[in-house]
Amino acid sequence: MANREVELATNAAEPRRKIVILTSHAFLRGYRKASVHFIASRWAEQGHEVHFLTIGHSWLTLLKDRQRFRALFQEQANRFQTVAANLRAGAYLPPLHAFSSSNRFLNATNAGFFRLYGSYLPNFARNAVADADLILIESGSALAFFDKVKKLNSKARTLYFCRDLLKTIGTARVLQDIEARRIGRFDIVCVPSEKLGAMLPPGGRVRVIPQGVDATLFDREQPSPYLPASRNAVSIGNMLFDQTSVAAMAAAAPDVNFHIFGAAWSGWVLPNITIHGERDFEGIVPYLQHADFGIAPYRLTTDEVYLAESSLKLAQYSYCGLPILLPDLVSFARANGIAYRLEGEADWRAKIDAALRMRRSAAFREGIMTWEQVAQQTLAAAFETM
Repeated sequence: MANREVELATNAAEPRRKIVILTSHAFLRGYRKASVHFIASRWAEQGHEVHFLTIGHSWLTLLKDRQRFRALFQEQANRFQTVAANLRAGAYLPPLHAFSSSNRFLNATNAGFFRLYGSYLPNFARNAVADADLILIESGSALAFFDKVKKLNSKARTLYFCRDLLKTIGTARVLQDIEARRIGRFDIVCVPSEKLGAMLPPGGRVRVIPQGVDATLFDREQPSPYLPASRNAVSIGNMLFDQTSVAAMAAAAPDVNFHIFGAAWSGWVLPNITIHGERDFEGIVPYLQHADFGIAPYRLTTDEVYLAESSLKLAQYSYCGLPILLPDLVSFARANGIAYRLEGEADWRAKIDAALRMRRSAAFREGIMTWEQVAQQTLAAAFETM
């Protein structure tokens, strides 16, 4: 707590900024939090005026995620709602929106739609952008709005908050083209991984700032959600989720309960697997604090190994002192990593037993930053060349 007070006191001497964040994420109670949520909250706590603008949704979202659409429509549709001191969240919800698809033909034909979609913002969003000192654009659909926000406010600093390689998350080719053409026009490009930074198109002013953790939340003692004397593994997030490997782990260890948060599951579920769906981050924390080990079940290729450096869940597992089961393609330097063969693992039980035997250690969290530190470094990077 003392460290947090020192960080907030340090920030008191900094200029107060007006910040607009464009992202496909929604700032809603009951939904998972990504790094952009933590950054937004910490900037607001540090006294900056933050507008969190959700794009990439429309009435089409009803077909994919009815609950999310209803929450956005009721609380933030084409307006900003105050969610905390200095922090307002709103959603641009047109009748239709451009979107990336797993269908390559559709991705190839929707380039014009993305350009049309990114050429307009409603009044509530335009006003915030025009008044901003800093505009953060997250990797993904928000890139379509780069030219629009520059036209609305040419004086604001622009920050490309790149968390993933666009081809890894399956974005449309037009967004990859926009990234390649515009990356040099951002004032700064912030990435959580050196490997990711090296894989981006050339021309960007790249700064590596690792992921952080909510230390205040994780350090708070909370009761265990697990049954007494039970053994439990936890997986959070849906990025490149490898259902096949998780099912094999559960089949090899019927005495271990596997708790899956955020990822969807297709087909039959073993009795020792619980699919929790998407949950509020604060509600997931006790599961991390009291688990026996964490799982990072990435179904990835060699082009995606940057995830070891940029993965938020790996930082969170490590901060909680958990052993981690993860695929052998991931180059993980911390001592709590236990690698399994991504293709053809022959002894899942041995890997699980190794995780169960490994003792928790505070050393696993060494060097992990808090979100206060990450937010402060990110803002400093955005304005350092002025």
